[in-house]
Amino acid sequence: MKFKYIWFFIAVLCSAASFGQITIKGTVKDKANVPIPGVNVIVKGTSNSTATDFDGKFSISVPNKNTQIEFSFIGFTTKVVAAGDKTTLDVTLEESSQVLDEIVVVGYASVKKSDVTSSISSVKGKELQTMTVGNVTESLQGKVAGVQVTGQGGPGAQPRVLIRGISTINLSTDPLYVVDGIPMGTSINFLSNNEIESMEVLKDASASAIYGSRASNGVILITTKKGKSGKTRFTFDLSSGMQMMENPYDMANAEGYANIMNTAYNNSGYSDYLPDASQYRGKTTDWWGAGIRKSAPVTNASLGASGGSDKHTYAVSLNYYDSESFYEIGGWERITMRINNDFKFSDKFSAGVTLNPRYESWGGPGNWADFVKIDPITPIYKPADQLTGLENEYSIYARSPSYVWNPVAAVKRYDDYTDQYNLNTNGYLQYKPVKGLVIRTQASIEVGNKVQSIFRPDFVIDAAHEKAEINSVERKATTNHDWTWQSTATYSRTFAEKHNASLMIGSTMEEYNGNDTWAYGEGVPNNSESMREVNAATKNRDSGGNSWSSSVMSYISRFSYNYDSKYYFTGTFRRDGSSKFMANNKWANFPSASASWRISNEGFMENTKEVINDLRLRAGWGKVGNQGLPTSVYQSNIGQGYYVIGGEMVDTSYPSSMANKDIKWETVEDINFGVDFALWKNKLSGSLEYYQKKTNDMLFKKQFPTYSGFPGYSTIWTNVGSMQSSGIDLLLSYKDKKGDFSYGVDLTFTTVNVEMLSLSSEGERLYGAGNRTLTVKGDEPGYFYGYVADGLFQNQTELNAHTDEHGTKLQPYAKEGDIRFKDINGDGKLDDKDRTKIGSPWADYNVGLNFNFGYKQFDLVANFYSSIGNDIVNQNISDLYNGASLTNKVDGLDQMAWHGEGTSNYVPRLSKDDNNENFTKFSSFYVEDGSFVRMKNIQLGYTFQNKFGLDKLRISLSGQNLWTWTNYSGVDPEVAGGDPDKDDRVKGSGFGGWNYPVQPTILMGLNVAF
Repeated sequence: MKFKYIWFFIAVLCSAASFGQITIKGTVKDKANVPIPGVNVIVKGTSNSTATDFDGKFSISVPNKNTQIEFSFIGFTTKVVAAGDKTTLDVTLEESSQVLDEIVVVGYASVKKSDVTSSISSVKGKELQTMTVGNVTESLQGKVAGVQVTGQGGPGAQPRVLIRGISTINLSTDPLYVVDGIPMGTSINFLSNNEIESMEVLKDASASAIYGSRASNGVILITTKKGKSGKTRFTFDLSSGMQMMENPYDMANAEGYANIMNTAYNNSGYSDYLPDASQYRGKTTDWWGAGIRKSAPVTNASLGASGGSDKHTYAVSLNYYDSESFYEIGGWERITMRINNDFKFSDKFSAGVTLNPRYESWGGPGNWADFVKIDPITPIYKPADQLTGLENEYSIYARSPSYVWNPVAAVKRYDDYTDQYNLNTNGYLQYKPVKGLVIRTQASIEVGNKVQSIFRPDFVIDAAHEKAEINSVERKATTNHDWTWQSTATYSRTFAEKHNASLMIGSTMEEYNGNDTWAYGEGVPNNSESMREVNAATKNRDSGGNSWSSSVMSYISRFSYNYDSKYYFTGTFRRDGSSKFMANNKWANFPSASASWRISNEGFMENTKEVINDLRLRAGWGKVGNQGLPTSVYQSNIGQGYYVIGGEMVDTSYPSSMANKDIKWETVEDINFGVDFALWKNKLSGSLEYYQKKTNDMLFKKQFPTYSGFPGYSTIWTNVGSMQSSGIDLLLSYKDKKGDFSYGVDLTFTTVNVEMLSLSSEGERLYGAGNRTLTVKGDEPGYFYGYVADGLFQNQTELNAHTDEHGTKLQPYAKEGDIRFKDINGDGKLDDKDRTKIGSPWADYNVGLNFNFGYKQFDLVANFYSSIGNDIVNQNISDLYNGASLTNKVDGLDQMAWHGEGTSNYVPRLSKDDNNENFTKFSSFYVEDGSFVRMKNIQLGYTFQNKFGLDKLRISLSGQNLWTWTNYSGVDPEVAGGDPDKDDRVKGSGFGGWNYPVQPTILMGLNVAF
């Protein structure tokens, strides 16, 4: 009975709470009298909110007539209306001045886009979410002028991102990523694109100098989604589909392979390699079908909740991303969670905290090329009559005479997986003691643990060539614990109504710590999964470990001023101290200055307002630094090796690297000039910029000269030379709306010219990629360096004509159908002095073209990206065309290759010996035009507003990387190349081979909000 009174009491309270409530209904339209669906309608000071339906209608309850109702929608100016005595309220929203009133994140602050004086490009999270990618930077491709994104393919691969070309040839070229104000290094694989509110790209030094020593390659600022006051809003986003993998080449079947190899042997004077090729008819081994799946699932799912009140807002998101590999095993899996809480204790005090736990797991075979290269006559498994019954499960496979290890067996043996756990905590406290003054302190702590487990089973496929007679197990564990702390004070004030000034000062501290341990052992009693532990190893146990630490301390300041929204000036100064340098060079200063003139706000432009809505001139200058070298270059290190003395192996030690106490910062000095404009009611807008950046005191690891007395493999880090990058960025954007139809198109265009201005000594030559690239003063770095292939010898007359002045043949072993190499210097000899520039990995232009259309509830987006003018070294040519190797060849090679005068002037004759070195000499024969145009994404969507009890339901169908136009004959023209482990990031760029291709993907999408 007592419960009955409780329920009665609750009912009375509810009735009392609802007494006096007023229900207001109405419609929200734009100035053209067109209803606007999805407008946020909020009763100010409460959590009560709703959204307009497809017809722009809304209904909401307010406590009294003095209540204020706020109407907001992207692209329109927020409007606040008093409820009054009306029960019907029709509201008209005005379009905002497009991007001019947008808030743009800059270093340690946010400003109106109209007040920005530097080169900053902003991309909203909504634009990034149209693509399903593991790394959100892939979605930037073609959307930002001056930014080149090259996909690396493969689950979990990190794309290469270049902002306005390169500024170093030895260190990392990746930009710095800053997430919610905290520097996060050079990778954001941990971040889901569904978590992002906006990304700002700081392209010039006047914008990025506030980040000083970390900003030489540019800065990308990422703001994650925060909660907004109002009722709790739930979202669910799902994108699921299949990535397709096709064999990039039409390879020969068994009979065709036999014919090709027989031709190569006959051309070299040998008997048939495979007599009676017809015996292999219908007996082709389908290696590709046996080991590579035609499609692999990819899934991206996010669940979010956000809301709050005037005192507390929150946003919680959970994301799951899974990209399986094209084998039966392996892939990349990621689970991330982000919890944002912001508190407003009073008009003066506010605080916030973000938690970001995440988990990643990856691993998978990397031998997909072997499924193409292995010969088609070898069976997958050994014939039954070759088995003894004593073989383990890894020893029952057949060996190929091509020396390509059996790829099906290699996948079966694969066991190399990595698990990584991270937790990042980011909190801030903000205090406004007086009007215009904001004091803010922010700290972040991240801890992480990465464990790699490797097991290599014992097997014997061939006792001489393909075996591991003893198994081994290995475990590597890496932990990190990093923290940052930054404090700023910002004072802003307007004087005499037209003078607007702001001053920010602050300091930052960052420390990065880590350690790793590893253990190794052999002779595990058996290959079962339960035994794959280091403790189970019975032989050759070994272990080791190391730790590292680096820190940066900085003082920062920025002053900005504008007069009457016409004349703008911003100056920044940062002083960095790094633990990577000795006392004399530990500190460096990074200043910058930028200014702009808004011509459109001048009185003499008043009569042009109907046409010219915004017109600005900008100029900027600044210096940034680079300290991305190892943590202990000021120390001399001892390497371990061995030497045979008297027939016995003796352990030795040698100086592997020498300290350089005078090493100092690599610095980049940047200038930038630009014009921004918006025309015809902001329908057409854009910018045109010229930039030039010069790198001085480049950090470089050099070998000691032999006369020094140190071993030739001893190295020292030093500062050498300078380089310069320059070019233009162009952005054009057109947007319009005609009734129910809206459309827009964005064009981005970028040029980059790179030149080495000086090296450590006159005439110095820096080689890379196995001496196949060269860097010299006065030319672009890392250009392809080799012989010039001048077609093929078509007849004996041409062979006889290729001689020196005395009639001696330049290529004495050449025959008809071999490559003719040019005698570049005309000295009558073909030697290393005839090597020359034969191509460049750097594109002349990068172009992005992005379309979006909307009609009623339908929407369509299409994104295209193009790289023009770059070359690629197609290293696969040797595998596919060379008769001297026993790997499989492209179908019909015996007819494609030269087999008589005029039959080919490109593919040389098939030869078992290759005495002319057609394939072993690095020449222009390998260099191809790498230009391409790619459809990155096309997506069609349909949205239901306020249907089925939901605020929004959107379904979509999209295709990614469905179409590519290129003359490049390799696997994929989207090639970065370069080996960071060999300091060849730049000097090894542009080498294509069996790189993991960017895959076509078909996806279905579902977006729900309620």
